[in-house]
Amino acid sequence: HSKDFIIELWNTIKSGRVWKGELKNKAKDGTIYWVDTTIVPFLNEDGKPYQYLAIRSDITERKKGEEQIKESNERAVEHAKALQYKNEQLVDFCNIVSHNLRAPLINISMLVDYIEQSDSDSEKEEMLLKIKPVINHLMEVFNELVESIQVKQDTDVAYDRFDLKECIEKILIGFETQIIDSEAEISIQTDGITDIQFPHKYIESIFSNLISNALKYSSGNRKPLILVKASKLKEDKILLTVSDNGLGIDLKLHKDQLFKIRKTFHLHPDAKGFGLFMTKTQVEAMGGRIWAESEPGEGSTFFIELKNHLV
Repeated sequence: HSKDFIIELWNTIKSGRVWKGELKNKAKDGTIYWVDTTIVPFLNEDGKPYQYLAIRSDITERKKGEEQIKESNERAVEHAKALQYKNEQLVDFCNIVSHNLRAPLINISMLVDYIEQSDSDSEKEEMLLKIKPVINHLMEVFNELVESIQVKQDTDVAYDRFDLKECIEKILIGFETQIIDSEAEISIQTDGITDIQFPHKYIESIFSNLISNALKYSSGNRKPLILVKASKLKEDKILLTVSDNGLGIDLKLHKDQLFKIRKTFHLHPDAKGFGLFMTKTQVEAMGGRIWAESEPGEGSTFFIELKNHLV
């Protein structure tokens, strides 16, 4: 029992009051047993206790039963939480599928109807050529959905220990041509943070997506300036940020759509609307959170708060 528990017991009987409760004891052979205990103080003429009578009843079996019930309840709660999470995943998946696959499927259906109704071989051939890119797009969306679901279900993903700055520098090598062509200036500030422990593949993917977006949606009126920063928060958390001076995003208009799949905010041939969705999925898979600040024409900053498992 805790020190406070014992102090409360002794203060009760020393003041002349009866104490009743359950006590956990250890037998000579080391086994634990429980007793339901009532301690009655006998008082002298001055009202002070001069001896105590303890009435005890062994309740070990009852406590074992209570512990088993408690463990069963906890397992049931965890099982219910797991089922709820899987149900939420299923609902999310169904919503995403219905939203993102409906348009290409309708497109295919219309093209097939047109082919069936057409008597011209040249028109049929033209429609067949139009079906292929629609099917390719459909497969692309489907593969993206499968990838996102795999991240959510990857509960046993390995947590690797690695150097954060070294990881970012290796990522930048992959963007060397774009950096040179755009004359971008990229700074890295790690605030004394060296080794971290996260799934390496997730951190690499997150930074790759955010840096790629910063380069892709840079302003044509100025040289791209990108700051990749890590800072320590209280307890065992760190804050990762990627800031740029690019096109920015109108969050008043797009705040609720920012991390939705297949949502794009600028015209660009490589824009697919999957990067931010996957980034959020990976951040949440690590128990973190992500948000953004942005002004159209001024740039964006993405914030990621994570627990450093190395601490």
